[in-house]
Amino acid sequence: MGIEEQVLSILDNPIKEMGYNIICIKKDTFGTQNMQIMAERIEDQNLDISDCVKISKFASVLLENDENVTFDFGLEVSSPGIDRPLIQLEDYSRFSGSKVKILLNKEINDNKKFSALLLGVKTDNIIEIKIDDEKLFIPFDNIKECRLIPQL
Repeated sequence: MGIEEQVLSILDNPIKEMGYNIICIKKDTFGTQNMQIMAERIEDQNLDISDCVKISKFASVLLENDENVTFDFGLEVSSPGIDRPLIQLEDYSRFSGSKVKILLNKEINDNKKFSALLLGVKTDNIIEIKIDDEKLFIPFDNIKECRLIPQL
C-alpha cells in the first residue's frame, strides 16, 4: 500500500462523518514533503477556506495519532476547482452530460487525448463519450486522467 492509499484509509471515513468527501490524495512529486487532500462538501460539492482549515486540523490530529504513520509531511487541503478531476467510477456517472478532457494510457483511434461530452458509464466499467457526432467507448482502466472543462 502506497502512502496515498494509507492516508486515504485513515482519513476517508472520519472525513465523511464530518460531511466531506475526499476526491483524491496526492503526494507532491516535486521534492517537497507535502500531501494534497482534495475534498468537497457532501451536501453541495463546494469547499471554502474554513472547510479547508477544519479538514486540515482534523486530518493532522488523526495522522499524528496513528501509529502506522511513519512518514513526515505537510498537509495541503484544497477544493477540486472548476476543472475538477474525475477519479472514481462514480464521478463519471455523476458528471454525465459535462464536457471533459481525457488523457488515455493507450491510444484509441490513433489518439490519446480527447475533448468530449461525457455520456456516462456503461456495463463493465466502460466510459461513453461523444466527440462531434461519434460515440466512443473507453475502458475505465485506460483513463490516465480526466478533468471537467469549465463552462463559464
